[in-house]
Amino acid sequence: MENWYILNKFENFNLIKDNTNLTSMQKIILANRNIVDDYSIETIYNPKIENLHNPLLMQDMKKAVDILFNIMMNNGKIRIVGDYDQDGVAATVILYKGLTNFYDKISYAIPDRIEDGYGLNKSIVDDCIEDGIDLIITCDNGIAAFESIKYAKKKGITVIVTDHHEIVRKDGKDILPVADAVINPHRMDDDYPFSGICGAVVAYKFIEAVYLLYGSKIGKSIKEVYDLLQYAALGTVCDMMKLVDENRIIVIEGINRINNNPNIGLKILLQELNWEKEVNIYAIGFLIGPTINASGRIYTAKLGVELFLENDLTTVREYARTLVELNNERKTMTNDSVATAVNRIQYEKIHENDIIILYENSIHESICGLVAGRIKDLFNRPTIILTDSNEVGIVKGSGRSISAYNIFENLNVYRDQFVSFGGHAMACGLSLYKKDLGYFIKEINDRSELREEDFAKKIDIDYPLDFRKITIRLINQINELKPYGFGFSEPIFASKKVNVKSVDIIGKNKNVLRFYFEQNGVSLQAISFDIVYIQKNINESKNIIDIKDLVGQNVDIVYKLDINTYNGYSNIQLNIISMR
Repeated sequence: MENWYILNKFENFNLIKDNTNLTSMQKIILANRNIVDDYSIETIYNPKIENLHNPLLMQDMKKAVDILFNIMMNNGKIRIVGDYDQDGVAATVILYKGLTNFYDKISYAIPDRIEDGYGLNKSIVDDCIEDGIDLIITCDNGIAAFESIKYAKKKGITVIVTDHHEIVRKDGKDILPVADAVINPHRMDDDYPFSGICGAVVAYKFIEAVYLLYGSKIGKSIKEVYDLLQYAALGTVCDMMKLVDENRIIVIEGINRINNNPNIGLKILLQELNWEKEVNIYAIGFLIGPTINASGRIYTAKLGVELFLENDLTTVREYARTLVELNNERKTMTNDSVATAVNRIQYEKIHENDIIILYENSIHESICGLVAGRIKDLFNRPTIILTDSNEVGIVKGSGRSISAYNIFENLNVYRDQFVSFGGHAMACGLSLYKKDLGYFIKEINDRSELREEDFAKKIDIDYPLDFRKITIRLINQINELKPYGFGFSEPIFASKKVNVKSVDIIGKNKNVLRFYFEQNGVSLQAISFDIVYIQKNINESKNIIDIKDLVGQNVDIVYKLDINTYNGYSNIQLNIISMR
């Protein structure tokens, strides 16, 4: 049974109660999300580019820019090394576009997910040696590429790391690669005000610093950098960075540019995806991101990069169509693999363990993370999906976690036993020797300190509402705080003892529930797109099998507020999350 909690962050509310720019409901919502400092609040109602943090506050930023220009002044060759996911693609595009705007000896490389694995590796360094590269700039990777960077340095190549992933620490100190400059907001000695940025934003900050320090010398204005915000926004949303602090400005400004003057590749891709409305968080996170990611999963991420770099319409359309086809193939692969995984997990009772760890060699290693995410959502347990790698005797895969379990910290204890490992609190990637798999599964679960309540689905409710308080004006106030997204979730409300006046099953596939509720003389329409989940909850809480038997009964509901407009007429609509 799920747990419902009313958020009562009175101390936070009192810190902002005198702010005249916000309504009472807005203050409640922000307080519940721990948004109380002046800067964060200003990003809500005044999200201007000028309010972005100064990139030069990052450790090694000025040093890195000076190194870059020294290489350029000596006519050196520069290679950007990115990553194969949407964040890595966006970071690569930002660096490439930002630098080729005034220098032409720039190339890029993206590791192959299967052949190379994650990040900078010896093979890519060997290619750089063969091509006479003088400077490697990593983006969205590099912070853990100790051996590859040591090898590059030994061969006389200068290396700048730009990354945002967690840093290995030992005895309270950062363990950094031997690069010439390491830009990462997670450094312990970093003075940057906000560490929760993605790899694409770190890359954007680097280009911003280049133009701030050398713009007058190269005849470029800082305003020329702003167009790159559309890629930084893609990386921020798709890498699930919290939509707070300067991330709000980046996403809002980036989406504005996508909607008003998008990159031609992005424009054509949206056409191929049949998205005709304005781009929003949903379109980025559930359409654009997965489609770009598909190329890195089952083909090559260079296709995603080239989509954004190419200017020929015919070629761009060909790239976009291929990306959509690849994503459709990826969807089929994922659905089949999830079904296989669920069957094994339930049959072998693996879901009874605190940490679900499944080795299944039929799952393609490129979708292990997607499968882990789906399994985690289904069982609400930290999940690691492993499969055979292309190296004999080694398995590799990905993990996805729940809020009660920091998967990076818990697995980092075993770093020395892994072939490779990296990630953050909610996700990780790893590889280990197959012979150690049994020990690994037992050890991880034996060390788990998770409690039964950690596995129950938790719903945080912003405020309990009487139907008489629900108005169009209230909903407009809530909408003024948009965009909502990861880390700045859409407000959730609850109402107790509402009477079910009617229930209808609607939709083309008969998978949507439409309710009419009444409380204190006020009737409201409600809708739910998760008919299976609602029926399960009602069966558990009221022992009702047929959802229509709810008519005439009182229920407690959890929902989001919306305004439904149809044929020019608008009415309040509750989007039901749960019911009991």
